[in-house]
Amino acid sequence: MVDVETVTTRLGRLAQLLEQLERSRARGPAAYAADEDLRAATERRLQLAEQICIAVGVHVLSELNARPPNDYADIFASLAEAGRLDPALAPRLAHAAGQRDLLVHAYLEVDDRKILASLEQLDDLRAFAAAIQRLIDTEPGAPGG
Repeated sequence: MVDVETVTTRLGRLAQLLEQLERSRARGPAAYAADEDLRAATERRLQLAEQICIAVGVHVLSELNARPPNDYADIFASLAEAGRLDPALAPRLAHAAGQRDLLVHAYLEVDDRKILASLEQLDDLRAFAAAIQRLIDTEPGAPGG
């Protein structure tokens, strides 16, 4: 059974991060380029938001009779194959997982243009959260489930 409390807590933190990332996006590319602290905070928040999606995806997959993923990016394909995620969303989330890897492991080579482009894709992370929320709302033992 999915640990509803754990998933709900993570989705709450994701929502906070998305709000903060929206504020970064609203400042615009010029402000982003000129402010090293803003760039660092945005990169970290984006990394955390993407990591939450990965962690929640792994947690949900561990409770399903679904194909085990080969890597972080494959988590979302496996969720889509299991009917828990829109198949059109899965490759976009796989891309986000790849970006998370770059932020963690290739942090000296971060491309500001890619970070700014990712800020235009925050609705993908929201769509993931909504899909997981629907799943836990129907979980036995969940409030209303």
